[in-house]
Amino acid sequence: MFRQLLLISNFLLLVAGEDLFAQETSEASNFQRQHEVDFRVMCWNVRLDSVVPPNGVRSSSFVRIVRAMNPDLIALQEVMRPDAVEKIKSLLDSQLPLSDGATWSVHSVADNMLISRFPLQRTGGELVFKYPYPNLSLPNFHYGYAAALVKRLEDHNDLGLYVIAMHNKSRLGEENERLRQLQSDSIASWIRKARDAGSPVALAKGTPIVILGDMNVLPNASLQPFETLITGNIVDEANFGPDFDIDWDGTDLADAKPSLNGHGEHFYTWRYDDTQFDPGALDRVIYTDSVLSVKQSIVLDTTTMSAEDLSSLGLLKSDVLFGGEPGFFDHFPLIVDFSVRLEAID
Repeated sequence: MFRQLLLISNFLLLVAGEDLFAQETSEASNFQRQHEVDFRVMCWNVRLDSVVPPNGVRSSSFVRIVRAMNPDLIALQEVMRPDAVEKIKSLLDSQLPLSDGATWSVHSVADNMLISRFPLQRTGGELVFKYPYPNLSLPNFHYGYAAALVKRLEDHNDLGLYVIAMHNKSRLGEENERLRQLQSDSIASWIRKARDAGSPVALAKGTPIVILGDMNVLPNASLQPFETLITGNIVDEANFGPDFDIDWDGTDLADAKPSLNGHGEHFYTWRYDDTQFDPGALDRVIYTDSVLSVKQSIVLDTTTMSAEDLSSLGLLKSDVLFGGEPGFFDHFPLIVDFSVRLEAID
């Protein structure tokens, strides 16, 4: 009961009142990377291929945000076009070229895309269930998740960072909750196999693990799918195996709890003013805090930033809006800086 109450309290960190949303504060320094940060990750449900050129309404803002935030690893959701990998890689290689002849690495499963400045190894993931969207011309769409090991030459003990990008089923109702639980059970089972030293997909002991994406942690819906990802408590053990201690030290995973522009006041990650729904913390970044520490955790909102801060970062005020439409935010980009706790690995 205590854990459920804790999860609920963490979720209901929402605010209402348009006067709060209109504030402008000086915050460009919040986005500067700290020298001790090992990995900066960014996560964004971009809505229906909106960043895929040439017709994506967010292609230009996507490039500006990636340039300004300078992430090592990007996890996108709702990138569905068959040519999306080729288009996104070409966009970044041309607009944000890497040094020393390196190119961006891209791995995609279902609508989840992992994009990295560094090589992606051990790429994998699963298509969990089919859910066609004929109105989007996607009769064979599947929900699933993408996994990969981000590897740099300097990574301690050859560990790297193991990342799972996910997008749980949306909307209320028993069937949608069942599908969310199915996805979460599948991801937890995948991590259990990766934690098993005897598994063919086993990670080196102590490898940092991050799960990020649109988890659709909805108000007035069961929190069990999210709790499964945090705790390793699998509901359908007959198909996905037993519960397990999901972090390397036998504890739960931690929630990075990003806040709007890093101020620690507002924590929603989705907002659309022209609906009946309140802003919500639908998107999450969770991680093995046995071997990782969070240095800063941000939900980027360009609409509240001053002209001076926007200019210094090379951003436009409308960059987080969908198609520049006032009040139509949909999901915001999340940025989290992680530092590897070497003392916990040695």
